[in-house]
Amino acid sequence: MADAETKAPKFAEKEYDVETMQGSITFGDGTSMDFEVNKLAPEIQKTLALHGLMQKLGDSYAGAKGDFGTAKASVQSVWDQLVEGKWRAAKAAGEAKPRTGELAAAIARVTGKDLVEVQSKVAEADDAKRKAWRALPAIAAAIAEIRAEKAKALAAKSESVAIEL
Repeated sequence: MADAETKAPKFAEKEYDVETMQGSITFGDGTSMDFEVNKLAPEIQKTLALHGLMQKLGDSYAGAKGDFGTAKASVQSVWDQLVEGKWRAAKAAGEAKPRTGELAAAIARVTGKDLVEVQSKVAEADDAKRKAWRALPAIAAAIAEIRAEKAKALAAKSESVAIEL
């Protein structure tokens, strides 16, 4: 019987080096495959770049859960950071990327400001500032409304289920 603490190796681990334009995939069984972008035809390199861009932008709204405003704000935020030459949003050491879509939507709703602008400001704020915003009664109420709207929308999409008591 395997020890509960023993973990199976990752199935595959990907790495790349921007300077050499090379990447590798190392599988859990120890085998590795190497790839060199410069060996690809220029048309393939362009297609690969566009595919990667669309994947990165698409990843940004993966947690939007049907909220178009949050999705669009996330895409715009990632695009803006890429235009600024930043691959990843800046964050403090050890700080996980916060989920800010709901907070930004609530602030935009309460203040009447543009969601994209608010999303950017919320993403730049530190944890203490975001916590202070969430503690404001108007923001807390707006978050509750947003959650209720999402729950109602989900319920409307669901098939009706007979409930036996």
